[in-house]
Parts: sequence; structure tokens; C-alpha cells
Amino acid sequence: MEILRALPSSVCLRVTRRCNVACSFCQAPPPGRTELSLPDIIALSRFFAARGVRSLKLSGGEPTVRSDLAEIIDAIGQAGLKPVVITNGFDVPDEAVTAAQLCGGEFKFSIHRPSAENDQILHRTSFTQIMANIDKVIKRKVGMSINTVVTPSNADGMREMVDFACEVGAAKISFIPVVSRGRARRSGAFNFLPDELEAVYKGVAELSELFAGIIKVHCIDIRNRDYWVVENDGSLWIERATEGEDLKICDREHLLPNV
Repeated sequence: MEILRALPSSVCLRVTRRCNVACSFCQAPPPGRTELSLPDIIALSRFFAARGVRSLKLSGGEPTVRSDLAEIIDAIGQAGLKPVVITNGFDVPDEAVTAAQLCGGEFKFSIHRPSAENDQILHRTSFTQIMANIDKVIKRKVGMSINTVVTPSNADGMREMVDFACEVGAAKISFIPVVSRGRARRSGAFNFLPDELEAVYKGVAELSELFAGIIKVHCIDIRNRDYWVVENDGSLWIERATEGEDLKICDREHLLPNV
């Protein structure tokens, strides 16, 4: 397919839809039983590496619920790609950290409050364990960054989150303005007004300038950029602000013709 010749440098790989927490603004699809197998992921890694993709972001659901996460990380690294595990940080297996250490991988911790208040977002007592897992990753000299979902109610806490990211040793923090997808569609509390969204963009830009040379501060908003995702059934999509705007690129058979 012609469009597969213009793939981005990074593609998201949804390795599961299962999760061990329950964020009220979760933008992932609802839970499902279908999951890509390790041979599927090996084949996908080789497919994307051959077409100029440089990294695969492992997402879900929650990637760490997969018992073969270390093997997945290793397979992606063996293909010449950088594996980036996007995790809530509640349970980060030692073997997965070792695998990431050996192949130059990275963990992105999704943290939305810089204290135990984060437990209220995840609906699970977890902050102490998350901090221990961050410390484990840092001590093993594995790349670590933070993702923070921004909602209208916590947009004024971005500076506090940057301070927290610096304190724990993150190389980067990415602010992600919530969009009306998945569970987030159920509540009007997650709908940004245009001026509120502009204030988020401005705030991130100011923080990026203020912390230049200390930590990278980014904004990731799929309202403004295509987000390429391999779904857990092996199909490839460009995700946008709402499910109705998503664009299906191809089915599993185009990516995995011989698997």
C-alpha cells in the first residue's frame, strides 16, 4: 500500500486492552481478549524496521500485565527498533527493566498528580509502588520520562508536574490534553473549551522555555497530529480526536501476510 511508504518514525503498538487500574479519563478502547502474539510482534517489528520506523511505543490497556513483556521488549530491540513502554507504573517487572536496559529501551510513566492524589485518578492505591518502580528504572540507567493527561480541572497543575518530573529524574515530560475517546467520552468534565485548550498550549510553551536545558517539556495532542496505532487485532490506524475521525490504513493481513 502506498501510504505504508510514508510511515512516521514512531508507531504505537497496542499489545493488550487489559489494565490493572481504572482511570476515569482513559482514552483507550474498551477491554477485549484479542492480543498480538509474540511471533506477531516479532514480525511487526521487522516490518516497521524495514520501512524506516525507529521506535515502537508499547501501550494498552497496560503493557505490564503481559507476562511476556520482557520477550516483547527484546524482540523489538533485536529488530533494531527502540521499545518504549507506556505504563501506569504500578507493576514494572524486573525482567522487563533488564530487557530495556540491554537494548536501549525506555519507560514512560503515566502520572497525573505529583503525590498520592494520583491514586484517586487510577482508582487504586499505587503511588508508593509507582515511585519505587521509577527508582528501579533510574538506578538501572534505563530511559525514563513522564506522560501527564491534562484535563480542564488539572491544567493549573502543570508547573507542579514539571517540578515533580525534575525531582524524580525524568528526561522529559509530555502533557497530553484529554480528548473525547474511550471512557473519557462519558463525562463532559473532560471537554476543553477552545480558550482553555489554548491556555494549555501556551502554558506548555512557557514551561518548555523556562526549563530549557533542565528537562524537555512537550505537548502531545492528537487534535493536531496523526497518531499511528497498531490495534490489538493487528490492524493499522491513524487515531484522531474522536473515534469517528479515525482512519483505518489496513487490516492485519497487510502487515502480517505470513503470520
